[in-house]
Amino acid sequence: MSGEQAADLDLGAPRSGQTSEERLRALCDKQELLELVTRYCRAVDRCDLDLLLSCYHPDAIDDHGTFKGRPADVFPAILDRFRAMPPTQHILSNALFEIHGDVAYGEVYMAVRTGGPDPAPGPEPFGRNLDRYERRGGPWRIAQRRVIIEKLPGDRDHTGFLLGRKDRRDPSYKR
Repeated sequence: MSGEQAADLDLGAPRSGQTSEERLRALCDKQELLELVTRYCRAVDRCDLDLLLSCYHPDAIDDHGTFKGRPADVFPAILDRFRAMPPTQHILSNALFEIHGDVAYGEVYMAVRTGGPDPAPGPEPFGRNLDRYERRGGPWRIAQRRVIIEKLPGDRDHTGFLLGRKDRRDPSYKR
């Protein structure tokens, strides 16, 4: 994507000329999306597969680095790994949502804390979720997720993960 194309992306800025009703709808949509990604974190930290799958459309695709595919196929193995770990907390921070009718895009920053008597040494992982959401006659759900890893502990393999960049070639500029 060229710098010119990247500059044309709507990065969540308010649209001029919107009515109060349209702005209120966008605000409600963004709150629903924030609650959706928060439910996702709760589901992962509680290892609740049913709640986790309810965050996705059945035909969604999730790219979690070494785990890629439909959530029903991807997450049982991920949750098995989490069940064997000390408690975790997926922490969300910056959340930017771009709404286009019944399709939305999001870039949500996340970090993972690990608890227990002997927490893992070194920095804890952090990155971003790049999501496409769709509202298909019901609530918003994730249709596609790409996980961008910014930092993994030194002993973790980064192979298969999308990596962030500090320029407009970052995956967040691509739809």
